[in-house]
Amino acid sequence: MAPFSKEPSIPGKVVRATSRAGVGGGAILIGLVLFFLFRGFGPGGTGSSGSGTGSEENPGDQSMITKSEQSANNSKPSLAAPDKVRGGLTDDEKKALSGDILTVLIDEHEYLLQLPGTPDPIFRPTPLSRIVELATIATGDANGIKVRILRRESARASSEQQLITDLAHKGIRQDAVVMPSDFVP
Repeated sequence: MAPFSKEPSIPGKVVRATSRAGVGGGAILIGLVLFFLFRGFGPGGTGSSGSGTGSEENPGDQSMITKSEQSANNSKPSLAAPDKVRGGLTDDEKKALSGDILTVLIDEHEYLLQLPGTPDPIFRPTPLSRIVELATIATGDANGIKVRILRRESARASSEQQLITDLAHKGIRQDAVVMPSDFVP
């Protein structure tokens, strides 16, 4: 007797074809989402091509001035680079070092130095290499804390780790750095 062969039923063919189409469509959809995400579109993106990060090592960038500082000055903010003063520190860097602890805010891949002295915190973009140099100058508090790292929700873990690694290379141990678990708005 001849072996019995059975052709797949029509509903089986439809299910198999629909499954293949669904997998292919899902792969294309995931590809498009990743494309737009890495091109800068989407939540936190710039809306233009590129990675969406600014140049952290370019000292010619405009300074970030908060509204409270602008109203305190009652004038337009100066976009010129700050003048160097004696000792190789700018006025902003001297303000940042006036306290015992150097406070740094990480926003995406950008590092911002906190300038104390006003009720609302003021942050200035600063290159990572300069922050590390300033951290070595910081006196530290009674507990030996030299650097406080604040983070926004958009802060990248790679930026946090890079800062901690660079501080360690300059001799600032992990126990001299504090990073609160909550985010800064």
